[in-house]
Amino acid sequence: MILFPDGRRMPGVLAAPLLVALLAGCNAATPFPNPDNPIRGARVSANPYPPGSDAYCRTYARQTAANAYEGRIDRSEDGFGVRQITEEFARRDGARAYQRCRAGRVN
Repeated sequence: MILFPDGRRMPGVLAAPLLVALLAGCNAATPFPNPDNPIRGARVSANPYPPGSDAYCRTYARQTAANAYEGRIDRSEDGFGVRQITEEFARRDGARAYQRCRAGRVN
């Protein structure tokens, strides 16, 4: 049962579409990485390449770098210099992920 703010009961005709709209917001597609992320080519999906292949490791490294950048950046406060340093750290994380992957250690 859904109630209006004043305590009245909301008719089911209104409650069902409201519930669907709220749940749809939870599943809305968000671009990843964000459009201003400097790590290009990363995407939220399963790695389509065979494990252990160079293409698999490059994709794994790219996703790791993009995740590292997204996890560290604060768009509302970070200036240009901080973003450049954050990008460099993320790229280093990606390079280390590539080396781990080529050695057979992806977790």
